[in-house]
Amino acid sequence: MAASFAIRGPFKIPLDRSVRAKAIKVGCPEFWQHKDTGSLASECGCYVFCRRAGGGITPVYVGKATRTFKQECFAPQKIAQHYQPALLNWGKGRPVMFLVVLQQKKGPVNAKAIKKVELFLIQNATKKNPHLSNIKGIKKQTWSIKGVIRAGKGEATKASQSFKAALGL
Repeated sequence: MAASFAIRGPFKIPLDRSVRAKAIKVGCPEFWQHKDTGSLASECGCYVFCRRAGGGITPVYVGKATRTFKQECFAPQKIAQHYQPALLNWGKGRPVMFLVVLQQKKGPVNAKAIKKVELFLIQNATKKNPHLSNIKGIKKQTWSIKGVIRAGKGEATKASQSFKAALGL
């Protein structure tokens, strides 16, 4: 049976008010106490840490949770290596999190599906943010199709537009 995922969020990430700089508490307990996120704490899937500013959302880090979101999203190494450096380099903006929840009622966690979705999300997030904090799964492609993919800016030809429409690109 095919794995299915559902998007939840974006959810605001509460900042630690006890420190001067923008910071997130380890485990981020306030995040899981909210009525919308509390029920998702024991779920698994993928998550995307983002910056919301000026009406837009920019992905910063994509991760996977094969145990639970609560155990993995705000682990000390994620905060120290990915979230905190991003927070310190931001001007304005608030941190938010999307949860991509595996829709599975029982049985063992489909870790293969979660890994495939994580790689898909990383590859697509780098289109929006080439400075994504992830290093795993980011591989610079060395090919392009003019007017279709990775060809830079410029006017697409009628042939490339038809090709994109035919393939649903």
